[in-house]
Amino acid sequence: MTVATGLALTASALAYGAGEIDARLSSALSAGLVAGTGYLALTAVRSVLRVSRRGNARTKRTGRATGRALARLERKVGSLESASGTRHAECVGAVTRSQDLMERGFTRVGKECRSLEREIQRSYVQLEALADLRALITPRAPLPPLRGWAASPDVLRTMVAWILRTRPRTIVECGSGSSSVWLGYVAERIGATIVALEHDARYAEASRDLVRAHGLSAVVEVRDAPLQPWESEEETYLWYSRDALADVADVGLVFVDGPPGDTGPDARYPALPLLLPRCSEQVAIFLDDAARAGDRAVSDRWAAHFPEVVRTSHAAEKGLDVFVRSGA
Repeated sequence: MTVATGLALTASALAYGAGEIDARLSSALSAGLVAGTGYLALTAVRSVLRVSRRGNARTKRTGRATGRALARLERKVGSLESASGTRHAECVGAVTRSQDLMERGFTRVGKECRSLEREIQRSYVQLEALADLRALITPRAPLPPLRGWAASPDVLRTMVAWILRTRPRTIVECGSGSSSVWLGYVAERIGATIVALEHDARYAEASRDLVRAHGLSAVVEVRDAPLQPWESEEETYLWYSRDALADVADVGLVFVDGPPGDTGPDARYPALPLLLPRCSEQVAIFLDDAARAGDRAVSDRWAAHFPEVVRTSHAAEKGLDVFVRSGA
């Protein structure tokens, strides 16, 4: 570019200095000047194009780098959003689970509190009945425990009320144990006797020892009465030996607390049909555990098959149904 410019300027100076110059030389010089100028223009254009291409290349590189940076930023933002969403879902899930646990806990505590309230009420009723019973007797030895397998105080209190009101001569217990002693003191007070039927020989001896410890052997007789088959309406039951009832008569109270339910279905059903003929006109049959399904079925059958007795249900701890002969 510098060389072409110099030639064009030299040619112009020579033409100016000489004054005269051949026309052909002038034309040549003009052509050279035009060529030089064109070369300069072309060179400038090429330089601009090179600069433009380098700029475009840098722009592309910058654009690609920027694009990659933006892509990385987008991925990072997306990852953060995903992590944030996951964390949020985890927090919501944890809160929901905690709320469910708390609600179940409150429900369970509420049930336990209500159950405790019912047990406190039941215990109060039993303590109240026990206090009434203790006020009526003067024990000569430590009294056996009640509740559980033994009769509950509320059942004994109901029977004692009947005994003191009607003063029966004979009381029959289907089963023996703690109730034999508690009822024995009341029977001694009114001059009655108790016959307790027991199918288990070892338990019968233990009951006799208990009765002797309280000095009630003259009042309470625990009889061995092994279970024997008894048939009625084409059904067979295992019930106490009828030999143990041979001399029993004029019964004014029957306490049905045996045989155990596991000896057979409706195990206590024979008590009423076998004992009712031996009872006085004024008699009450007390069926303990009447809240149990098996004993409830026995009670319903008695009510259906023996219209001469009237049933009354009591809200005792384990359920109590009392059958009284009509008119008594």
